[in-house]
Amino acid sequence: MAESTLSQVQRLVERLSPADQACLLSTLALRIGGMMTSTSSPISVTPAEAAGEWEELFRLGDTLAGSDPQESDTLTAAVLAMRR
Repeated sequence: MAESTLSQVQRLVERLSPADQACLLSTLALRIGGMMTSTSSPISVTPAEAAGEWEELFRLGDTLAGSDPQESDTLTAAVLAMRR
């Protein structure tokens, strides 16, 4: 049952515009972030570790942007536009 629900959601997401996909991604990130911060064991991250994680995220985003087809808008393009 869960597998068919996931498949249905994935098909619905594919029908969304890149901007709507970016909004959905933002909403899900906030929900998941809220769940992660409400766990009983706090996570300690040093500023240097956090900076490295952000650099890796942006590196991955740039790599994805380089592989996007130039003729169409993509989720990556929408996220990059929001990031700037």
